[in-house]
Amino acid sequence: MRVEELKNYGRPYSETLTETLGSLKKLMNKEASVTVRQHLGLLGSLRLMLLAKRERKRLSDVDLTPVRQEGLTSEVFIRQRVEDAAMFSAMVKIAGKEEALAIHHEVMDKIARPIQEMLNPPQDQLLATEDPFTAWRDYWTAFWLAEKNAGLHDYEIAEDSDEAFAIHVKYCAFCEIPRLCGIVEACEPNCYSDEVFYPGYMEPLGVRFVRTKTLARGDDCCDFRFEKVK
Repeated sequence: MRVEELKNYGRPYSETLTETLGSLKKLMNKEASVTVRQHLGLLGSLRLMLLAKRERKRLSDVDLTPVRQEGLTSEVFIRQRVEDAAMFSAMVKIAGKEEALAIHHEVMDKIARPIQEMLNPPQDQLLATEDPFTAWRDYWTAFWLAEKNAGLHDYEIAEDSDEAFAIHVKYCAFCEIPRLCGIVEACEPNCYSDEVFYPGYMEPLGVRFVRTKTLARGDDCCDFRFEKVK
């Protein structure tokens, strides 16, 4: 199988997330509602919904010109990131930041894999290529170029060899939108979902996923690294 035939080859998340938004929201709402109710109770969950609605209204006035100036044109993507920030902000107001992160992590433990599987190529497609590591490296090279062209990310290739491929993300719209909304931590569950998904996803391909830093956690970059396992 050629790399160009892999699912969503050369397409940015602003396209693939928009196409799967209905399924993503259905899955998220189902799992999140159960988890939130377990932590906050029925009354707390109702309060969360009301407060999130207020937060969405408040954040709708935030000036997001900087992300549009980076080239991001998908208003659906922007609106969804603002909604996510509003929900996280509401949960922080009710439960505190640490508990809000813990609840979001618990939700991601349940849904990160099915969500990521909607966006990434199936493992059997990569295994059908001549070399899964090389195929993944070429796939990700095309992906990050598409992300940059769509105004979602800016990055540099930190390493590109037969043994490892590393990208340092310097700008991330997933992170920048909640930062402009005043709650950059709202992006952290997205980072966490990578850590839930990629280790198990890459293992059958003979590849190790490593990341030590993220923008959402206050670091200077997100250092994605994929190493061929010997």
